[in-house]
Amino acid sequence: MVEVDKILKDTLKNGDVKIGTKETKTAIKNDSAKLIVIANNCPNISEISELAKKKKIPVYSYSSNSINLGYICGKAFGVSVFAVINDGGANVLNLVKKR
Repeated sequence: MVEVDKILKDTLKNGDVKIGTKETKTAIKNDSAKLIVIANNCPNISEISELAKKKKIPVYSYSSNSINLGYICGKAFGVSVFAVINDGGANVLNLVKKR
């Protein structure tokens, strides 16, 4: 889990991400998302997963809740989902390959 958190933090710091359900859906529809990261308690998990599947965008299921994902994102609130547009060299796509 520590390795995953570090990779996600590096991606958020150096890359380009869209945080939140609305922005994630827009990134999926625009084909700009490279990876979707979803917390285990995301209320829209099935809808976002289906959208990503149709566009063949990989989905990473974060093993913790939105509060912890928000902390990783450096936010003082829960983040249930975000889209990675550019990983900033963090090789975040390797997370999906390892699973």
